[in-house]
Amino acid sequence: MRINLTDNNLGQPDASLFQRKEVAALFPIAGKTIAELCQQNENLLIFPYSIESSADRIGKSSVMTLLNTDDPEQVCVSTGNVMGFIGIGDLQIKIKSRFDAGRDDFLLHYMLQKVLSFNLFDLSHNNEQEDVFDFIMFMFPYLLKAAMRQGVYREYQHFQHNDANVKGTIDVARHIARNTPFEGNIAYSTREYSRDNSMTQLIRHTIELMKTKRYGQAVLNVDSETIENVNTIIEHTPSYNKNARSNVISKNLRIKPHPYYTEYHPLQALCMQILRMEEVKYGESDDEICGILFDGAWLWEEYVNTILSNEGFIHPENNLHKGGIYLFENHSGVRYPDFYKDDFVLDAKYKRLGSYEKVSKVDRDDIHQLITYMTRLKASRGGFIAPLEQKQTTVPTQRLVNNPATMSIFGIEICNTAESYSDFCTKMAEMEATFVESLKT
Repeated sequence: MRINLTDNNLGQPDASLFQRKEVAALFPIAGKTIAELCQQNENLLIFPYSIESSADRIGKSSVMTLLNTDDPEQVCVSTGNVMGFIGIGDLQIKIKSRFDAGRDDFLLHYMLQKVLSFNLFDLSHNNEQEDVFDFIMFMFPYLLKAAMRQGVYREYQHFQHNDANVKGTIDVARHIARNTPFEGNIAYSTREYSRDNSMTQLIRHTIELMKTKRYGQAVLNVDSETIENVNTIIEHTPSYNKNARSNVISKNLRIKPHPYYTEYHPLQALCMQILRMEEVKYGESDDEICGILFDGAWLWEEYVNTILSNEGFIHPENNLHKGGIYLFENHSGVRYPDFYKDDFVLDAKYKRLGSYEKVSKVDRDDIHQLITYMTRLKASRGGFIAPLEQKQTTVPTQRLVNNPATMSIFGIEICNTAESYSDFCTKMAEMEATFVESLKT
């Protein structure tokens, strides 16, 4: 069964009411924190991968909760601030952005395309299973790059030999069976640190499968770094056998912990999902949870960065401890504004601020945070950047008391009239240009 939801849907009960028996598989996970689900389910991917780096502590929130209704046979599925896909056995859940009109989740795909620097102008939703498969494939180059920057994965492998160059442990039984009568060869085994192992084989099988799929070849050729990484994996997996896929999958059923090759963990989980999608299933068992989810606030901020980086704004990286500012003279009290340059500070908010006529209506904690950044940076302008559901006729702006600084609500209108994904991309580019112009007024 497939159900479609939007993130933060508590105010939309009609879109989230289901028969209790239809969503029975959700009861064990409802209300659990994302951190708990990730710890208990290795095949559930959350971005940002290090949930501790999420500014709004997404790890402490839940993917969804189940609320009772007046009808004992019905429940309301209330979602949190995440988008993407999650599955438990045969139950598949698709969560799109609440700012996306219609059934096509163009906004989620578009933001990922911008953040991952992937050009895609043809997106079909005729086959929902294919839609999920394509979506997961688009993440492959991003995770492959992160993993390969740590080097090609290596681990100890056992190899059997039968020659005169003995350099390992002699296998007596195999030697007698293969070398009688004796002709000069010795059967022996070695344990070597090899790049041809179950992990690289898993990646290789994923690559070979993607070559046969719609968009797959384009994904593998998205840029020179991806092409080089794919060729490197192929080069280091000479023992590849397309008929050994099931055996390779069985060796990767559990995430391999490694103190150095940490970036291979999400890549391994993604490869498993791609290969399993070929079998049209999410989980290995009825109670196993698989999926790929995105923190809406994180994705919105990274998307906005693709626009503001071209305008000279600095985007501090909290998880890498780069670009922070200090509140105190002894270099303590580090803070990470979303964006700043010269005397301008901006804060990305994945919230409905488009209907606000006054900045003072914004959440008090958000206002206090922005004022802190503006004071520290001696900025004369500050503002919030939010998704808009309709065109912004004027930019709400208010001046601070006893201070020449102003604070505004800026927005990027989300297209709701697109007839196709390519049309959506074209119109979003126009709306992004309008947003940039609003910053200059």
